[in-house]
Amino acid sequence: MKKQAGFTLIEIIAVLIIGGIMMTVAGMAIVTGMKGYLFARDNASITQNVSLAMTRLSRELMELTDITDYTSSQVTYKRPDDSGSSIALTIYLDSDSDPDNHTIKIAPGVNPSAGDGDILVDRVNSFTLDFYSGDSGSASYPVWLEGDEIRYLSYITIVLDLERTEGSIISFSTTVNPRNAGN
Repeated sequence: MKKQAGFTLIEIIAVLIIGGIMMTVAGMAIVTGMKGYLFARDNASITQNVSLAMTRLSRELMELTDITDYTSSQVTYKRPDDSGSSIALTIYLDSDSDPDNHTIKIAPGVNPSAGDGDILVDRVNSFTLDFYSGDSGSASYPVWLEGDEIRYLSYITIVLDLERTEGSIISFSTTVNPRNAGN
């Protein structure tokens, strides 16, 4: 009697099961790698955008000579322009133009309407400005109020919370010391 060569049904099923397990593990590794890549790309994009925005905000507020109006998410101020005269600008959180994508904008003038101005950064969850007065020798700085003289403004804190693509929030902050306020 001649011996027949081939695979049994059990051997074929075992190979298919082992192959399926190996393909599942490889697929999960690819998915995890892609999630890591997308997370890193999103972080790099957010970091670059917020770095540019914070630099511009810091530069603008460092050069201010007077604050005409402010809230916790908007400031209208004056700063010198190239000709030596003064220009009024407003930095504000624009939540009206797109309810799903809040932006920080800078616009010329005292009362810009929603949507006016240049976008500094988008995907903003919250934007906070705090103003402090006092001299550097005191232990704590009290809050600077709008009626106070500008020369008593010691520093401004800026806090930006941006939303990642997957929905989590990342927070950035900086402190600005105005140099043209006469303090």
